Amino acid sequence: MFGIGKEKGLVGLDIGSDSIKAIEFKTKQKDGQDVYEVMKIGLEYLPHDSIVEGTIIDSEAVAETIKLIFDGNKISNKNVAISVSGSSVIIKKLSLPAMETEELAESIIWEARHNIPYPYEETNVDYAIMKPSSQAADASVDILLVAAKKDKVSNYSNVVQQAKKNLHVIEVDVFALQNTMEINYPEVSKEKTVAIINLGANATNVIISEKETPQLFRDLAIGGALIAENIRKDLGTSSEDAEKILKGMPVADIPEEQSQSAINTNVENLFEEIEKTFSFYGAGEEEEKKIDKVFLSGGLANLKGLAKSFEDRFKIETEIFNPFRNIFYNDKKLDSTYFQELSPLFGVASGLAIRKMEE
Repeated sequence: MFGIGKEKGLVGLDIGSDSIKAIEFKTKQKDGQDVYEVMKIGLEYLPHDSIVEGTIIDSEAVAETIKLIFDGNKISNKNVAISVSGSSVIIKKLSLPAMETEELAESIIWEARHNIPYPYEETNVDYAIMKPSSQAADASVDILLVAAKKDKVSNYSNVVQQAKKNLHVIEVDVFALQNTMEINYPEVSKEKTVAIINLGANATNVIISEKETPQLFRDLAIGGALIAENIRKDLGTSSEDAEKILKGMPVADIPEEQSQSAINTNVENLFEEIEKTFSFYGAGEEEEKKIDKVFLSGGLANLKGLAKSFEDRFKIETEIFNPFRNIFYNDKKLDSTYFQELSPLFGVASGLAIRKMEE
């Protein structure tokens, strides 16, 4: 059910708190590898408070926005993959003794009952056997256990059905980002330890991966909307002006230095949470764990100077994540804005579109 493997022929549908993104790829083989080309792409912003803290409040508005993306961009494929994240989604990395498949499945159910902070009967559970580490003992196997509350899954699957689309895959945001990274940055993902920080409207997703093996996942309850609201309060301005300030646009009667100071104060709060995550990653290890590169994804990634601020703060090479770096597109047929100004918003949607539909 959850996206730890890869499947085909699906539209990646990223239902975010602020906007919905859809993308469809055409896949062909070249030198024994899958090569992707963007066939259709679209983005629509949601009415305010349609989704609050990851919960769909106005299902009709969300369903209509999904229809609008498909109709407006002539996406005829109704088969979709979506993703979920937040406090209702639990990801645990477990190490179990090597055993037969049937025994392993039983052990994982036992582990799920003892590692999930919700009643087992109220969750959907899936797992994947991770790529073996070069340091792993032969007598053990590493498992990624994924669980999501059933009401969270229903909340999102129902709105897809309401939009008259066929839901085939439910992914987890961080796994979709991992898929996108492996396709677009193979020379980095295969050899280094990478952190992807997906800066959304109401949450920030963090995944740290060592040589394409996920090691740590965290969803932070801070995003662009919270930062904009704090800026509004700090400067005593309107919500619209706070959004403009966050996008680097000038606002009457507010000096640029004052706007930048408000941004810096609130970005510092984000940095503190990310610093805790990085510290937790290296905690309790005999050998120092080092992150080689940081990628910034999501709507806030384009905040002026943010990548440099990350580098200055964490002393780690940082760049804006490009989900189309190794993916072809025809800018004569498709709006080039998606691949230039808006590209950081499509990290999750691209990872979903890479998935393959089961035969």
